[in-house]
Amino acid sequence: MKFGGVSVADGAKFRKVGTIAQRFASRGDQIAVVTSAMHSVTNTLVDAANQAGKKKKDHVRKAADDLAERHRKAAEAAINDKEILERTLESLNATCEDLRNVLLGIAHIGELTPRSKDYVAGFGERLSAPLLAGVLEDLGLKSKAFTGGEAGIVTDDNFGAAQPLMNITVLQVRQTLEPLLEEGVIPVISGFIAQTQEGIHTTIGRGGSDFTASIIGAAVRADEVWVWKDVDGLMTANPKMVKDAKMIEAISFAEAMELAHFGAEVIHPKALECAAKYQLPFRVKSLVDCDRPGSSIVSETKVKDGDVVKAITNISDVDLITVSGASMFGTPKLPAKVLQILTEEEVNVLMISQSSSEESITLAIPKEDGSRAQNALELSLLGSKQVREVSIEASLSIVAVVGAGMKGTPGVAARVFTTMAREGINIRAIAQGSSELNISFIIKKKDTERAVQALHDDFKLGG
Repeated sequence: MKFGGVSVADGAKFRKVGTIAQRFASRGDQIAVVTSAMHSVTNTLVDAANQAGKKKKDHVRKAADDLAERHRKAAEAAINDKEILERTLESLNATCEDLRNVLLGIAHIGELTPRSKDYVAGFGERLSAPLLAGVLEDLGLKSKAFTGGEAGIVTDDNFGAAQPLMNITVLQVRQTLEPLLEEGVIPVISGFIAQTQEGIHTTIGRGGSDFTASIIGAAVRADEVWVWKDVDGLMTANPKMVKDAKMIEAISFAEAMELAHFGAEVIHPKALECAAKYQLPFRVKSLVDCDRPGSSIVSETKVKDGDVVKAITNISDVDLITVSGASMFGTPKLPAKVLQILTEEEVNVLMISQSSSEESITLAIPKEDGSRAQNALELSLLGSKQVREVSIEASLSIVAVVGAGMKGTPGVAARVFTTMAREGINIRAIAQGSSELNISFIIKKKDTERAVQALHDDFKLGG
């Protein structure tokens, strides 16, 4: 079971998570729990680390004090037994003191290294795991808290986005956790953080708690991984945008990864990729009603006749950058150079399209990276003979139509674009992967809701 930051935002929610674990443990299930940091804590930690790098000691002290107080209040609200509470607070205080010392050490030197930033960023999970383990004990369950590294997750030293070394990880996690599971102990593992073979703390990227759950599930050969959310499951569209959106009962890993990439932020793509490799079924479960089956994510799902599209999803606030020039024709290294420049600037490319004439390359990137990406491309390319202009267009969205039934079904693209034409919505760029699992296109942001609703209606996805 994996619980995200919103699920453990305060003491009452920690208690709710504990009762969910208790419910399934009482029927004889063997359970391992992965927890994220409390909501917004990781952002606070990253900001504190950055301020420490600027020698702002007062800011650092206040951040450490605020985090200690927030976790103390959560523990006091969630744990009733005085002895368990005292033991839990002792653990939390020791971790908060470690955090304070690390931040002040960074502030004293005035240098924040990737390794130090990783160490600080992982404190949220290091605080939430023992707190949740204390709640489970308070509810009469046997539990033990682990960091990801203590559980056995080993990574390389690519700080900020470390890659698990799966062979040794699977072996170590299995050796650490399986005896506890057999004894009825619920291990509570901190998501997001791990360690190198030398014991140095690492993080596996934002949203990494899902990935942690996938790694743990694969190692202990779990029947399923359950990701608990405040929604019923994966939906056919954003329910805030489409009122008649309904829950998807079953979906393939490939389809779920497409949805995750194009804005449906329910499960991290890395977690799905790991689960697919180890044939590990995922399930999105509702915090509101534990008895609902939720959405299952499996290796393959049968495509029913006429069931062409599974969901419509979107990414808002996108900028479109176009690199153009007649001399780009027959210059195969240029697209690689464009992507290399953006990689060096740490700009995520959401979608790429190249005209058949090879005279322009169009890239969709997050709005917050737009100006920086354009400047970097202009500085590197405008002096060359191939590139005439690097233009940018803002206030756009990507809409993606996703479904395994699209593969080999003629006329889906025509149907999508006919619907857009009927709605009077202009399409700025189009892309379709060779898998034929999605058709994605870029439109004005103001047209997004109308486009998603129209496609949802046209493919009869409503409840």
